[in-house]
Amino acid sequence: MFAEERYLRIMELVNREGKATVAELSDALGVSPVTVRRDLEKLEEKELLIRTHGGALALHARVSEVAHEKSFSEKEEALVAEKERIAEAAAKLVNDEDAVLLTAGTTNMMLAKKLAGKKGLKVVTNAANIAVQIGHYADFEVILIGGKLRRKSFALVGPLAESALASIRVDKLFLGVDGFDLREGLTTPNLSEANMDRNMISIAKEVIVVADHSKFGRVFFSHVAPLSVVHTVVTDHGLDARTCDRIRDLGIQLIVT
Repeated sequence: MFAEERYLRIMELVNREGKATVAELSDALGVSPVTVRRDLEKLEEKELLIRTHGGALALHARVSEVAHEKSFSEKEEALVAEKERIAEAAAKLVNDEDAVLLTAGTTNMMLAKKLAGKKGLKVVTNAANIAVQIGHYADFEVILIGGKLRRKSFALVGPLAESALASIRVDKLFLGVDGFDLREGLTTPNLSEANMDRNMISIAKEVIVVADHSKFGRVFFSHVAPLSVVHTVVTDHGLDARTCDRIRDLGIQLIVT
């Protein structure tokens, strides 16, 4: 099969399903994964598809993904075991007397529970549900950043929230993201949350991304920051080895649970 024939077949498969993995394309075309990856690079250069960490995404699928933000309950039900392990590993990075900042998100909600037993913590968050949850069982100081409530994430956002952040500094920011892409950086569907995330990054000595493997290779509407702001990534074993290696190559500490 000539290269041009492979390109047409790849485009047919990706556009029909909206996405395809390298393994699926390799089997369908009868060629090696290395050849498929090379073909995907060529097709992306021609702006005919979007490469992801394990395959390719159709252009029309990307538009749908960017436009759709899952509800909190949908996120809460996904990859629960993986998020639990990520939260446990992230909690080990917190020392007594630390000032920590938690963004909204289901993984950070689990992380908040894991902080019980730590001493002298100051926990800052813009997530109403996380603040209430911590208040039920923890005796350390909890600071809830006020602002406009987003029902899809329970995050408080907007000018009031952003101005409140200007007067504090924290040791560690645990940043939940919707998209972590090696080229596009950190992204999220909502502009207001992206603005809050950038403000949070600016006041933290250390930025720790907590993200399950489904977040990698995805790009959403609102850009948060380049990967150069990230010190540590905590994820699960579902993340492929190639992406793990590339993250480490960027000088980012990677913890795989």
